This record gives sequence, C-alpha cells and structure tokens, in this order.
Amino acid sequence: MVTQRLKIAGSRALVTGASRGIGADLARGLRRSGATVALVARPSDGLFALADELGAAAYPTDLTDHHAVGGLLDLVEADGPIDILVNNAGDEKVGRFDEMSSETLDFILDLNVRAVVELTRQAVPRMAERNRGHVVNISSFGGVICPPNLAVYAATKAFITHLTVNLAAEFHDSPVGFTKVEIGEVSDTGLMEKGRTDPVFTALLQRLYRLHLSRLISPAEITGATLAAIENGRLSVRLPRRIGISSYLADAPRALSILAARDLRRKQLTEVVQ
Repeated sequence: MVTQRLKIAGSRALVTGASRGIGADLARGLRRSGATVALVARPSDGLFALADELGAAAYPTDLTDHHAVGGLLDLVEADGPIDILVNNAGDEKVGRFDEMSSETLDFILDLNVRAVVELTRQAVPRMAERNRGHVVNISSFGGVICPPNLAVYAATKAFITHLTVNLAAEFHDSPVGFTKVEIGEVSDTGLMEKGRTDPVFTALLQRLYRLHLSRLISPAEITGATLAAIENGRLSVRLPRRIGISSYLADAPRALSILAARDLRRKQLTEVVQ
C-alpha cells in the first residue's frame, strides 16, 4: 500500500519522545535531511542538549497530561506550521496483567494511545488545509505477535498500527500521508533493558534470534528507513525484515477491505463536496 509523498528538506517536523533513543536519532536524521525540528519530551537535560545540538525548539511536555496534550499543537505551531508529525513517544510495562495497577494502565494507555490519537487529531486537519503533511507512528511487531507478559503494551501497538492503516485509507485522496513503523527489539533505547527484566519475554527473544526469525536493530536503521518512507510515500516500515512476514499477513485483510471500499469512499467524498 502507498501513501502521499513529502519532501523533507524545508519542512518542519515535530518529534515526540525526542530526548533519547529512537526519537533523538529521528530528530537528528530529519535535521540532516534539511528539516527544522521541534522536540517534545518530558523536561530533561537530554532534551535541552539535543535542542542545542540541532538548533531546534524544545517543548517540554508530559504526554500523559491530557490538558498539556490538548494545547500542544497550538503551542508548537505558534512558532511555525508542522509538516511532519512523528508520534514516537511510548513505553512498555512488562509483567502479568493481573499484577498491574490501574495507575500503570492509565499511564501506558495515555502515553501509547491517547497522546498519539489526540496529536494526530490536531495535526491532520491543519495539514489537509495546507495541502501538505505526513504522520509517522512508531509501532511494534508486538502489535502483531503475542509477546508474553506484554499484553497491554502489545495491544496499544496493535491499536496504533491499525489506526495508521485506516487513516491512510481514509485520507488516500488528500495531501496527507501516513507511515506505520513496525519494529522489533531496538538497541540503545532503554526499553530493551526494561523488557529483558522479564525472563519469559527474554527467553522468547533468544529463541527467535536462534531461529533467525528476528534480530536486534539500531535506531539508525529505523531513521533511514522512516525518512525514505516519508519521501517515497510508503505506508509501512518493517524492521527487522526477517520478521516482517507477520506484518504482511496482518495487513492482507486490511488491504482487501480497503480495496473493496475504495469506490465507496470516493463516492462519499464526492457527495460531501457537492
């Protein structure tokens, strides 16, 4: 499936979870490609140091704070329109579902789901009005497979993947593009170390690696593939590729239903315009 292309040079990009790991690498890559960058993360020395390094604007924000998220695009766009939104911020909580507190569930759902949906809701109409925009949602193969002791995290990533595909179909005839980035275990992010505290999840990963069904990837790989997807209008980034077949299989019924409904969507758009 394809989506709209966007030239990165001369764009302004907003990256969430930008203080370290994947987000920081994506911000650096966007800047190298000629974009100006707006950085969002919780207040930290890392966030402000990266802003200084890139000549970027930092907008320290707790993305689990509904009020703060509700006004974030207004705040950021007071300094210029956003052409690229990268919803990267996320966290995982490893452990049995029946041992999780309601506070833990609120945190993971607010950060991994609600903030992504709300920022996308704010950004897409503005992009459509300006005839220019692209939304990147960082997801996970956890949203395709069933990793042990990661039920809620995996469900949030399944939500993000499915949301992105649906939005790409809904806005197929608009100037706004969408990309889902489905990834496996990533080095140098902190999440790897957190996930490896669970022996069952760790054993699964080791088994996948032994069978050559997956491998450890780097933030730099994700950045390169994601920037290429934005400029080439690709809906999906799948890393590592060896586990990507799971994503293709999950995407197949989505693609079929999108194809079946395409003329109906166009008819609806025509009726709205008339």
